[in-house]
Amino acid sequence: MKKEAIITISIVLLILLAEWLTQGYTHKAFAEIEDNLTQLKEEILQTNANSEQLINKTEQIAELWESKQENLSYYLEHNELEKVNTQIVLIKGYLESDSPQDAIPDLEEGLYIIEHIKEKEAFKLKNIL
Repeated sequence: MKKEAIITISIVLLILLAEWLTQGYTHKAFAEIEDNLTQLKEEILQTNANSEQLINKTEQIAELWESKQENLSYYLEHNELEKVNTQIVLIKGYLESDSPQDAIPDLEEGLYIIEHIKEKEAFKLKNIL
């Protein structure tokens, strides 16, 4: 009986530790992407924004997202991650077509999707039940 209790407690602790680690990585990864998208939005809203710089910034965000998505896909829904990827591609498309103001709604939607994923994956009682 004692052996089973030790094994059960060890498994529960291992699960909680894994949850804590993945939550930390998820929060850090999404915070970095959110910061970059917010900076891009501010640059777009500036009247003297250079389209080439905006495209380069978007490509950097896309590369960063690809590296983060690779690890996040181990434990998050691929559908949710694909939504963020789609928004980044749409933003890049608007910037390449010289329509930076049209990228703002997609940028906002990308930020909303990231916030939604963070809320959905947070270790809260309402998400457990």
